[in-house]
Amino acid sequence: MIALRADGGRQAGLGHVRRCLALADALSSWADCCLLLHGDGGVRASVEDGGVRCLPVASDVESTLLAARTIGADVLVVDSYTISPRDLGAARTNLRLLVAVDDSGRFPLPAHVVVNSAPGLESPEPRDETCYLLGPRFALLARQFAESRIRPFRDGVGRVLLVLGGSTPAALVGRLARATRRALPDAELDIVVGPLGDDSAAVTTALVGLSGFRLHRAPESIRGLMLEADVAVTAGGVTLLEVAAAGTPAVGVCVAPNQEPNLSGFAREGACHLVGRAEDPGLPSAVEAALVELAADSGRRRVMGECARHLVDGRGAERVSEAIRTRLVQAPVAAKMGPC
Repeated sequence: MIALRADGGRQAGLGHVRRCLALADALSSWADCCLLLHGDGGVRASVEDGGVRCLPVASDVESTLLAARTIGADVLVVDSYTISPRDLGAARTNLRLLVAVDDSGRFPLPAHVVVNSAPGLESPEPRDETCYLLGPRFALLARQFAESRIRPFRDGVGRVLLVLGGSTPAALVGRLARATRRALPDAELDIVVGPLGDDSAAVTTALVGLSGFRLHRAPESIRGLMLEADVAVTAGGVTLLEVAAAGTPAVGVCVAPNQEPNLSGFAREGACHLVGRAEDPGLPSAVEAALVELAADSGRRRVMGECARHLVDGRGAERVSEAIRTRLVQAPVAAKMGPC
């Protein structure tokens, strides 16, 4: 049994949960899994509706370890900001295998396996007993993103996707939607609002007067919209990785500090056009300018999309699952684990 501990809700968003669900799906070919969720009841219901066993836990590591023992799990995957590196160190001594899904890039971390999908990271030297799975090839995405599909790169931009994560405020959606319309007055605009964002009335109010858009509230999958879009305006969490796997040129917006390593790394690799943070007063103007620039340069859009798909091939969850299985084979119960 493998337990996966994730935060999920209005404050934490859905990225932790989505990563754990992607990994649980990959693990399911050889292991039973259970999600230990610290978050909103609505998120738990959604997880269970998807057929994944889910148990609620408090924010502290003791509650997580108790739940893991209760279900007979001696392997724990942690994707949480409420569990500190010190907590990880304490948990490691009580588990056969501890896997940390990290966004900080501040190493070393006291886990047997560390996963961080931001580009440009290096494992600490000298290597300790921890196995570091670093870079976009280990991005934890749903299996549908591993499917290859040839996408068209048109001369102009006829369709734009605006997607800012699971809990984005309506006001920001409204500002960036208007910036997109100013930049590309004739383009079709798909706006995706996550299940944890502001209510429908607030979103509707924020979009009053805007024309030529389709609003998608918490769609089951947005891969189709990503493939249809000529360019996407996206936040820097899991959605950026999904957009990259779809080969969609992206304008990146940082809506939380933990997204900065992802966005800056993708920008350095030429896989995204980073425009700034959500709180920047000039963000709408920066988004508008970036879209105008990309619309006029089909060659750059093609290169950006191809680079993004090269970085994120959608098979990261499979690779992490296999690394966990290999580590378990190498490390019997109660044995000290060496480097992978």
